[in-house]
Amino acid sequence: MKQYLVVGSMVMLLASAGIYERAAFAGPLFGGRGHGRARMGDAGPGMLFPVMLQALDLTPAQKSQVADIMARHRANVEPLFKQMRAAHEAVAGKLFGPGTLTAKDLAPGIEQLGRLKQQLLQEWTQAALETRAVLTSEQLAKAAQVKQRLDALHAEMESLLGQDAAGSAAD
Repeated sequence: MKQYLVVGSMVMLLASAGIYERAAFAGPLFGGRGHGRARMGDAGPGMLFPVMLQALDLTPAQKSQVADIMARHRANVEPLFKQMRAAHEAVAGKLFGPGTLTAKDLAPGIEQLGRLKQQLLQEWTQAALETRAVLTSEQLAKAAQVKQRLDALHAEMESLLGQDAAGSAAD
């Protein structure tokens, strides 16, 4: 089974349990839009990384290599998600708590979230680069074609529905 950790519009393939874990942190890595959660039509290449791998018909040896890569990175990713959730809850607690509040009061939590997000993006990028190195030149060419087609489909959806309509449908 595969486990996907969704970080806004970024996904990490983790060979494991088969569930989605969503976090309200986003980043435009690999074409994502940076929203706090996936939106209709907002499946940038980062969001589709695991699906892209499936479309590339990995060999059993490649699947094993990818599983090994993700297992190595999982040990670093899971604690980051826990820390991000705790930091997010701390900021939210202050935002929705009683009393006066200033930006200065929130700054340490926001800075911590930024550091954790950066660490997560670096870890995911390293895992993605290691995974990419497993692919053949033919698979990389096919990935580029699939990405181009998906981008065209996304643009068509935005054209038909309007950019705001596509984004607000999931809200």
